[in-house]
Amino acid sequence: MISFIARLFKPFCFAILAAALIVLTSCSGVLPGDNTEAVIKSENDHRDYRYITLPNQLKVLLVSDQKTERAAASLDVNVGSRQDPQDYQGLAHFLEHMLFLGTEKYPEAGEYQAFISSHGGSHNAYTSFEHTNYFFDIDPNSFEPALDRFSQFFVAPLFTEDYVEREKNAVHSEYTAKIKDERRKGADIFKAVINPEHPFATLSVGNLETLSTAGEKAINGSLRDQLLEFYDQHYSASIMTLVLVGRESLDDLEAMARSKFSVVRNNQRQIEDIPESLMAEGSLPMTLEIKPGQSVRMLSIAFPTPEVVQHYQQKPTSFLGNILGHEGKGSLLSYLKAQGWAEGLGAGLGLSYSGGATFNITIQLTEAGVAASDDIVVAVFQAINRIKVSDDKAWLFAEQKAIAEQQFRFQQKSPAIRYASGLSSEMHYYPARDVLRAGSLMTHYDAELVEDYLAYLTPQNSIVTLTAPSVKTDKQSYFYQADYTVTKTSTEQLNALAAAGVNEQITLPERNVFVAEDLSIVEPASSTDVPALLSDKDGLRLWFKSADRFASPRGSLQFSVRSPVANDSAEHRVQLQLLTALLADELNEMSYSATLAGLNYSLNAHVRGFSVKIKGFSDKQALLLEKILATLSSPVFNPKRFEDIKLEHIRRLENRDKQQPYHLITGELPDLLYKNSWPYEQQLAIYKAVTLQQVKAYRERLLSAVQIDMLVYGNYLQRDAERYAASVSRTLLGKAASPVAIEVIQLSDKPFSREVKSQYSDASLMLYIQAIDTDKVRRAAMGVTAQILRSDFYTSLRTEKQLGYVVTSGAYPLMDVAGLYFLVQSPVAGPETLEQEINQFIQQRFLSIADISEQDFDRQRKAVLSKLSEQPQNLAQQAQRYWADISQNYYQFDFREQLIAAMESLTYQQWQQFFAEDVIENKRRITVYTVGQFADQATVQGEPIKVPADFKAPLPVYTFQ
Repeated sequence: MISFIARLFKPFCFAILAAALIVLTSCSGVLPGDNTEAVIKSENDHRDYRYITLPNQLKVLLVSDQKTERAAASLDVNVGSRQDPQDYQGLAHFLEHMLFLGTEKYPEAGEYQAFISSHGGSHNAYTSFEHTNYFFDIDPNSFEPALDRFSQFFVAPLFTEDYVEREKNAVHSEYTAKIKDERRKGADIFKAVINPEHPFATLSVGNLETLSTAGEKAINGSLRDQLLEFYDQHYSASIMTLVLVGRESLDDLEAMARSKFSVVRNNQRQIEDIPESLMAEGSLPMTLEIKPGQSVRMLSIAFPTPEVVQHYQQKPTSFLGNILGHEGKGSLLSYLKAQGWAEGLGAGLGLSYSGGATFNITIQLTEAGVAASDDIVVAVFQAINRIKVSDDKAWLFAEQKAIAEQQFRFQQKSPAIRYASGLSSEMHYYPARDVLRAGSLMTHYDAELVEDYLAYLTPQNSIVTLTAPSVKTDKQSYFYQADYTVTKTSTEQLNALAAAGVNEQITLPERNVFVAEDLSIVEPASSTDVPALLSDKDGLRLWFKSADRFASPRGSLQFSVRSPVANDSAEHRVQLQLLTALLADELNEMSYSATLAGLNYSLNAHVRGFSVKIKGFSDKQALLLEKILATLSSPVFNPKRFEDIKLEHIRRLENRDKQQPYHLITGELPDLLYKNSWPYEQQLAIYKAVTLQQVKAYRERLLSAVQIDMLVYGNYLQRDAERYAASVSRTLLGKAASPVAIEVIQLSDKPFSREVKSQYSDASLMLYIQAIDTDKVRRAAMGVTAQILRSDFYTSLRTEKQLGYVVTSGAYPLMDVAGLYFLVQSPVAGPETLEQEINQFIQQRFLSIADISEQDFDRQRKAVLSKLSEQPQNLAQQAQRYWADISQNYYQFDFREQLIAAMESLTYQQWQQFFAEDVIENKRRITVYTVGQFADQATVQGEPIKVPADFKAPLPVYTFQ
């Protein structure tokens, strides 16, 4: 797998992010404008663009999209933790928090958030090493007033003293919330061993210690003084980029940009390359060993390299990452799996910053792989050597280039908020003409450039890191207390690597047979508004629709195999998970090439069986389906891979209580609400005992009687869909099974509670309230209630009361069963206090319900309606909606329309009544919580749930076929 950390990587994580090669490109269409630079876009992109520079040097990309369902904006400041003063580490991130808490024009903290929420929008921001990125989306009709509020962050923020002290606690809560996170711990160690003069060697997130102004730092003034100084010095229009996406014309968007952002101050700030070397002289080659808190086994090799962004047209590290990260026949990963040493592998650009980068190879190990780590490092260099000695690599570049051109030419629209945020970051690095296609552009193969970067992939220039519970350590990182040891790589190991040579079992990738050749678009014989049911007999139902609105050479083919024995016991649940994992593993070498070619597939277990989904270019889908069905029909069942996959599932379950508390409680709740859901402790015991023979026998029983639902939507003719269905039927359909039901627990009229064990010191609590019936209007009322409470809940418990960083609430539907949830994770309060605060908030909002006018109610109702009425933006989203309706038995494909009709019919008086009945008076509640360090505050309301099966057994259920 190709793996990279983009400049846009999420806050504070030196993490390896994996993604298949989906970017590389061609282009069509240069868009001139009166005061613009040329912007090249895809020939199938129907949006209009204009790139302007305001008088204050702020660069702006305007995107006029008449069909967008959301308006969006993003402003990126080319400033991040790199600029943190040494005495105030985390200041850039802290400032990001403070900008949301009032401006001179809109002084009320939370006003921006409330406005965005009440008009159907969302908002967020992140701080990385060299970027701080702010973004929001909203109903298009409210874009201008939202943008006015947003712009004031960069014109006249208040930095109110009271909120400075409060928000410092929120930053500390964010730090403590991930104190056991393995990626954060790994980053802390990396920062400890690199050159201490490099600005990456600091705490990015900040905490009470680094943001303190006590002691010797008191002479520098208050923390607010530091914020003001940082803002004045670094927040300059000259290093800001802005993207606006709206339905307005380009002229109107430009007028908005000029009126609201031309007043942003410009102090002529520019960003220079970092002069310090990432690694101190003489520190390489380096070997690190890390002892994780969880059962994690990983081997990574990082190679410091020069900056690579200037080579975006040749992409040397992407090219090399594609080869080293390949998962097909003859790949490094294939070899390591055959030895029983690895489960996964990623390769590509790691850290990237102004002045440098790293190229990373990361391998997920088996237990045997930990013991063979030296041999694995040798194999990595054998793979690198294979590239070095191979003369003919140009065809690989040509293949990647061809794939990229197809992807760019037929790119699908992404959500406006994601599009705006990504582009605003990219604008710092690429000229206007290339800003849309830079991530995809591959113009020509530069053999010399590839060799230049290959020259950095040597043992002498490496940082080899082994992460495993069995390693011995003698050091601990400061901020995250991560255990590690660091040494110079031994001469013996260097000699072994120097003699590695090549491995005949590790080769370059084969030519990709899945690259689409026929990109023509079919002409459907007829058109229907929704998929038509072509067949409903012998246990298979087939729906078909040719794409019209999203006509392109893409399609979505998916089918679900449902069986009565899929989830009728914990044993069968475990066996189904292992079966699908084994089948997916067996398909991986073949399917990886399809993924690279823009033809994605998935094979996943679900509560009623398993599903296969194929999406992407339709040309080679028949070939991929044929190979998938052949494996489903006659799997090999490799005993060694079974044991490795089984151990990986065991490892994940054993790590469960080491997750963040809010992850634990959100994972526990559905296990309590679905009738056939099994406690992880029970599953863990079964995993440890299950055998390959049992899984083989289970497969026979699973497929002995099934029901298959199938959807073919996109660039197909009806006869294509019928042919695919016939192949699926021949392979998988024997005896037809009765419909398989999903059962959701109907809570009794009294509260319950469930404690979940956690290794974190933070406490967490989630209150779930289940609606008293499944009426659509009642569900609509729950949705409006969630919409009204969300922003106030966050402002009250997080901003005002500072209970924790993780504070959220919202609607919680399961099938047609409506619900609400309220969740807090806190380093300062135990479950009792959190429960009291949540209940107090709900009661206070009910008492003030009269303050919510009918006009306010209607505005919030329309915000929910706006989200429900949002149309899919691409073929994949439309296919997902069709499939969701099939999965929930809405065979007229009208679930959303029914809910919209209920929402439109909901009156102010009904909502008030349902608020009282479903929220205030309703005792159908479950409180799920972790105690953390607050053992003296561990008592919460509700009958304790000791054994989930005993809790569920006497309760009635809602049944969904």
